[in-house]
Amino acid sequence: MQITAAFLRTAGCWLVLAAALLVLTLNRHATSKAGRFTYKSEVWADKAGYYVYLPATFLYGFDARAFPDSVEFKTGKGFQLDRTTGKVITKYPYGVALLQSPFWLTAHALSTEKTGFSKLEHKSIDIAAVWYVLLGLGLLWRVLQQWLPGKQAVLTLALLLLGTNLGFYAIIETGMSHVYAFFAFALLLHGLHRLQPASTGRNSALGIWLQIGLGLALIVALRPIDAVWAAPLLLWGVADSAGLRQRLRELLSLRVLAVLVGCVGLLLLPQLAYYQYLKGSMLTYSYGQEGFPYWARPKLLEVWLAPEDGLFLYNPVLLLVPVGLVLLWRSRPATAALVAVVALGVSYTYAAWWAYTLGCSYGHRGFVDFLPVLALPLGMALQRGANSRWCGVLALGLVLLIAYNLKLSFAYETCFPTDNDWDWTSWWKLLTA
Repeated sequence: MQITAAFLRTAGCWLVLAAALLVLTLNRHATSKAGRFTYKSEVWADKAGYYVYLPATFLYGFDARAFPDSVEFKTGKGFQLDRTTGKVITKYPYGVALLQSPFWLTAHALSTEKTGFSKLEHKSIDIAAVWYVLLGLGLLWRVLQQWLPGKQAVLTLALLLLGTNLGFYAIIETGMSHVYAFFAFALLLHGLHRLQPASTGRNSALGIWLQIGLGLALIVALRPIDAVWAAPLLLWGVADSAGLRQRLRELLSLRVLAVLVGCVGLLLLPQLAYYQYLKGSMLTYSYGQEGFPYWARPKLLEVWLAPEDGLFLYNPVLLLVPVGLVLLWRSRPATAALVAVVALGVSYTYAAWWAYTLGCSYGHRGFVDFLPVLALPLGMALQRGANSRWCGVLALGLVLLIAYNLKLSFAYETCFPTDNDWDWTSWWKLLTA
């Protein structure tokens, strides 16, 4: 009876959270307020570039001439339609469309407008984003319970959703890749968590590696650059040299290699097929001249602190992560080092990219993908604070930081008002608007 009551309470909490997120996102994107074909819509600019695979695949057979007239301009030019060659051109990978497809197909079946850009099809993107952020949070909850008491695990998840830009991409910019990548990283970490002897008798190791392979494959399909720093996470949970040797033996075994390569290869096939259709070659770099001109002088301060999308300026709760890493080092130095390497590696990668702020972004959106990795040191810092005499001060500070983030999230118009990275006046106007 107690188990049933606990289950009902937990399920009730998740349902309330789902309802709240759905109300917020659907209200934010209500056609009467924002308009279906405006920069505030679910399918606009970059979001349209991810989305176009859906109508192209299921309605128009990748024939640009069959698309509605001027739809590429109505959706912010996130993709191109070459009506001479018939090619549908997008530089963005297809993974977002893959995860959105069940929701989009349902909306398309229910919609009376069969263009692929109907009101219901727009709303399906909002529902998909809420679904995947909840799945990601649920998987991450299971991971954190291995390390933290239940209340601290729940508080950590609440801080990620309310105190960082995760909520912004789950509610406002639902068509971007980041909330889906957040889910993929949570899926990967949950699979690696299941490898721990305390979590499983290892009787279903093949099933666990299939989950890990699916997580990796989704990361590659969603944002290939993320795979560079997802790969080291395959050592997640390794505590000592003996554990490292065991994990490496597993990773290099033919069965595990076949599972991982098979999962990644299977999910890569549609993308490679698209490149073959577009360029006549599967080996294509779709981002053209965009590259890493700042690799020798990375823009780290801009990525972390600049008013234009600085990570810590818009997500100050993440300043607890370095504190948590120190605490984690004392008990699990290998895990602390792994998280630090990934966090610094991601920082360097974006700091070297030509558009180091990622353009229209809130709180540097590139780090949303990796929030599952940062959740553990964040939770460690919260646990230490909750058990200290400064608990009340910490609680008040967290409430203020959540209020700060929510204020900026709903005042932000997806793009920083100026091209000046260090324009503090514009940041202050956002904060006091």
